[in-house]
Amino acid sequence: MARHTPGADDDDGLTPGHELFAPSPPPQDSATASESSTDADTGPRLVAWTHRDARTDDEGPSAVDGADGTDGDDTARSGRRRFAVVGAVVAGAALVSVVVSAVLFTTGSSPFAAGSPTDAPRPTTVARTSTPSASASPSPSPLPTASPTPSPRAATPPPQDASVPAPFVTPVAAGTVVAEADVASPKGSVHFHYRVVAVGDDTYSAELTDATSSLPVPVTAAFFEIAPSVGDGITYGGDGVVSIPGLTSTPTSASGGFGSLSQPSYLSTLVVYSASTSSDVPVELATGKVLAVAPVAWSVPPRQTNIAPVDSGATTFATGTLEATTARGAPKRYTVAPDDLIDVVARRFGISVSALLYMNQGLQVIDDEQHLFAGTTLVLDPDSI
Repeated sequence: MARHTPGADDDDGLTPGHELFAPSPPPQDSATASESSTDADTGPRLVAWTHRDARTDDEGPSAVDGADGTDGDDTARSGRRRFAVVGAVVAGAALVSVVVSAVLFTTGSSPFAAGSPTDAPRPTTVARTSTPSASASPSPSPLPTASPTPSPRAATPPPQDASVPAPFVTPVAAGTVVAEADVASPKGSVHFHYRVVAVGDDTYSAELTDATSSLPVPVTAAFFEIAPSVGDGITYGGDGVVSIPGLTSTPTSASGGFGSLSQPSYLSTLVVYSASTSSDVPVELATGKVLAVAPVAWSVPPRQTNIAPVDSGATTFATGTLEATTARGAPKRYTVAPDDLIDVVARRFGISVSALLYMNQGLQVIDDEQHLFAGTTLVLDPDSI
């Protein structure tokens, strides 16, 4: 039996070529088929396209029909729809994944687990790609240097002293006797002859001759600036110390020195005192008891010097008092007043700072301005040193 081809009248409501799968027409008898053939000869008709096999229904289900006798086209269409839906879902998921990956790559973020805290994005450092021009670059600033600490002005001559000859005082010639006398204790227990002799290097020695003693203790002769009285006790041994052994009936000699003392003339008294080291002696002979006192007449010759002080009167920063003068009326001793400066005091007396220091060894100042200690006594007579 031939398959019915829909005519023009059957195409109402259909768009030719849009119906891909037309339903199978019902079987027809011979008359109907002949009539249809006649109709077909009357003119051209539009036939909807179909993929079905040209085999007739009498030959059994087509190879493309379903196993249950249904049209196989329906089964194929259903499978293709499911495949299209799955493919669309997969494609959409892939598209979403691509979009998310692009966003994450652009922002520099990374995925994180649900519920975990998110870290704030770290600031990025922008590298400079342009080099600043020479005019915009800062000029190097010089390194800071430590400000020099003001050094204290040394107690040395000021600049004007450079042209002044160095101060000097010539020593007394060696062998010159500058003091000499006989000494005897009030009770006549101790006798001796003494003299002070220049060594030649600006020092002196004390010499005792014809010394005798009837006392059972050793005795000592020494020179003092301040005279004690017989019977006093002394604790300071004095200068130019000379010792005499006890119970010396035969005249003997002994000597001692003044150390580095270059001018002993200020030591106005010779003192004899007990040098006992025993406690089993009378109180009058105890250690340090004065046995005899004798004044000393000094005859130290004037020494040659280039220091000749003359007082020009008090002035600012040199207002101290002149305490003594020499037999010739020259300044001898000066007492420092508050605010006195060493160089101003030197100018007041017409001498250099080095000369003032020469006559006052170990003189100290207070500060950078070279203030002198108030109350200090300065020696100004070169013959007194």
